[in-house]
Amino acid sequence: MVRTRIILLAALSLVLAACEEDGPEIPVVPDDTGVVYLNRCDFDNVNLTWRVNGGGSFSVVTPPSAEGKGHSLKCGSYTTAGVPGASVYSDRLPRKLDFTANAPIFKVSVLPPRKGVEVKLRLSGTGAPKIDATTHTSVKGEWEILYFDFSDQAPQSNLYNVLTLYFDDGKAEGEKWYFDNIFCPSDDLVDICLFQRYSGNPVFNPDGSRSWRGDHMANAAILTPDQTPDGTWRVYLRGSGSCPSYCDQIGLYTQTAADFKPFGPWTEYAHNPVLPVGPSGSFDDGFLLDTAPVFGPDGKLYIYYNGQTKGHASHGLCVRYSTDGGYTFTGIDAPLVTGRGCSDAVYHDGKFYIYYGGGNPCRLYVAVTENPLSLEGAQTYETIPIGGGPSNFDSYAVNGSMVFRLKGVDKWFASYQGSSNVYDFPDRFHIAMSDDLIHWTKVQNDQPLFTRGKAGQWDQGAIWFCEIFEHGDNLYLYYEGWGRKGYVPNRDEAYFSGQSRVGAASCSKTDFLKWCGLQ
Repeated sequence: MVRTRIILLAALSLVLAACEEDGPEIPVVPDDTGVVYLNRCDFDNVNLTWRVNGGGSFSVVTPPSAEGKGHSLKCGSYTTAGVPGASVYSDRLPRKLDFTANAPIFKVSVLPPRKGVEVKLRLSGTGAPKIDATTHTSVKGEWEILYFDFSDQAPQSNLYNVLTLYFDDGKAEGEKWYFDNIFCPSDDLVDICLFQRYSGNPVFNPDGSRSWRGDHMANAAILTPDQTPDGTWRVYLRGSGSCPSYCDQIGLYTQTAADFKPFGPWTEYAHNPVLPVGPSGSFDDGFLLDTAPVFGPDGKLYIYYNGQTKGHASHGLCVRYSTDGGYTFTGIDAPLVTGRGCSDAVYHDGKFYIYYGGGNPCRLYVAVTENPLSLEGAQTYETIPIGGGPSNFDSYAVNGSMVFRLKGVDKWFASYQGSSNVYDFPDRFHIAMSDDLIHWTKVQNDQPLFTRGKAGQWDQGAIWFCEIFEHGDNLYLYYEGWGRKGYVPNRDEAYFSGQSRVGAASCSKTDFLKWCGLQ
């Protein structure tokens, strides 16, 4: 995971065996409107907190028995107070609304006291213009589904996260309204992504028989044969497990060029981990995350990583180097930069470009230096800024820039992760392009490059560390996915009890260049 994470993953991994099971799913259903809906509140399994504004009272109740038969076990009840403009509104949704894949049409089940009454739904969010859609009840004393269509207002994605309901604009007094099943357009973008998942995912799983990677596997950093002195394919990964207490360390896997298969299998180095935690009391005696390997002109392999102390008291961008081709490593006695985590490293035209991120919200930087073991005197730039990506998906945080080139293309590419909702639980990858490895322009294409998995899948929570490489006519993407299979009450809750694994995806090189606007 490309981030400055201060969290005890060991505690989460202890409950995985019990959690990895099927359960009730949050309803995601198509409708005759053509919209695929996600149930954001049924007051039973999926809940929002509701409050009143301007008058009246709200409570969660059992639906009236006759009308509620076959309905949810609970519903919302709002009693009006005769105050014009009074309403009932939700706390912030777990994530901002995204209309990339579905029209902005909502539906709400309502049991009204009168027919022909106007009901209004308002969408709002911090800094976003409030927008309203209205409809009218057609029955009295029976449940009906009301539709609220915002299409003519063309709302932007990832701005709105509060829902407000107005019943007759609050003008009547003492009327009791019941409402339930708040259906929002689904924000699942998996099927429309440019890169499509490998059917055999995940390609790297934790293995309880290997203590160094018994709980999690993540952060796949791949070196192609052109980038290695022995012409092999290599992938350095972070494994999490016991040594003997819980820690994160880095291991090595290889494939020969002649027999290379993009989705593996990979051969594990017999003496993993190649980068173990430091001795007790050192700056990286607890956790090594987010590896970035690069060979220098001296034949040494430099690996940059996010090193953390055992108690998470401090962390920083660290480096170790190898003189035997990447099997044993020597460290230095302090981080290059404290409070920052590793993204990637590139050697080009006599200089090292070292990418790292940090802060809250997270920002990305690149340090340019001729000395791979020190940033003293390096020129440092902020790069790939927050915001400006399609659908506002990266308006809160960006991190994890992974830099690559393609044969026959005179551009640098950087994949990065972003979020409009939280600091370090990203749901989407995107691409920026550069001519100089410092200044980057984000691709303006509404089609997602890649997103987290669908609800119920192993990677349904978040994705990090988007490593892209070229092989033949295709591009391949390796990533860390967080989650577990089965029902999760709120998959947007950062680090819900889950597990990191490594998955893969692919697309054609031609389609990628078209998506970037280069063909």
